[in-house]
Amino acid sequence: MKKIKWGILGCANIAKKAVIPAIIAAANSELYAVASRDQVKAKSFAAEFSAAKYYTNYADLLADQDLDAIYIPLPNNLHREWAIKAAAAGKHILCEKPLSGKNITEAEEMYAAAQENDVLLMEAFMYRFQPFVKQLKKMISDGVIGELKEIKANFTFNISDQTDNIRLSRKLDGGALNDIGCYTVNISRYLFGEKPLQVANFFEEAENGVDLSGSATLYFSQSRFANLYYSINSYPEQDLEVIGSEGSIKVPGFFSWLEDNYFLINKSGQEEKLSVETGPQYQLEIEAFADAILNNTPLPLTIEAETYPNLEVMDAMRKSAREEIIVKLS
Repeated sequence: MKKIKWGILGCANIAKKAVIPAIIAAANSELYAVASRDQVKAKSFAAEFSAAKYYTNYADLLADQDLDAIYIPLPNNLHREWAIKAAAAGKHILCEKPLSGKNITEAEEMYAAAQENDVLLMEAFMYRFQPFVKQLKKMISDGVIGELKEIKANFTFNISDQTDNIRLSRKLDGGALNDIGCYTVNISRYLFGEKPLQVANFFEEAENGVDLSGSATLYFSQSRFANLYYSINSYPEQDLEVIGSEGSIKVPGFFSWLEDNYFLINKSGQEEKLSVETGPQYQLEIEAFADAILNNTPLPLTIEAETYPNLEVMDAMRKSAREEIIVKLS
């Protein structure tokens, strides 16, 4: 069985803790090379995960003719540069979310480069590969809680004491919206099956201008709403609640990496706890992307259907917060 040979740009924690183990576990993938501008880090990273090669220059990794695909976990401000360079080198690209930390225009440039060079580009929203996420979508579609009326999504944690954390750097396109608010937007769009019509958002900003927390209301067709709270300076919470005309479903730890996720279904004042199927979300993401390369299967998360609408909403949220207005989307 042919396997996709992966390269990693940078030695980010997300790569070490989640994505590289997922590549190693995936049946259709193998870790081939890693790159870091720090030679000691690159060498130790390669040794730890038995990568065939390591590089101290990202461009040298991209020039390796044996490499099929790359994963980009670099700071948000570097996504555009290295995705375009990877596309030019003929490498398929799985890029961490948000695809662009600035605006949708950057994402359009990245996608154009991928198309011009006939390579795949996908934004890495790993949670979308969790079996229970699809189960929740089906339950809503099947009318278990009647007509879906509201989504409440909270994604928070506190890194306010980590002054060197890249999420707190405006220069690196950090901030709560780019780091975790994007998840709350994504799940709202996915469950409603459309883009919101209007957006109202508020920011709490640090002295350097980076957003530390935000609260948004997204208004969808048929008078449906998503109320979102995302923060990198608040007590940790990653919960989701969907409210319908005939009941509600709460999912504690929705965005967390739990092994025992469950749904709390409330109908007619009675609550039922439903155990749900969980899976290795990063491995499933890697396998799906590699399968698209190997067998020309459709990408599960496409730029046009998923990334563009998400970034459009995020751009509107920035505009709403900074201009103190409600923003209408086309």
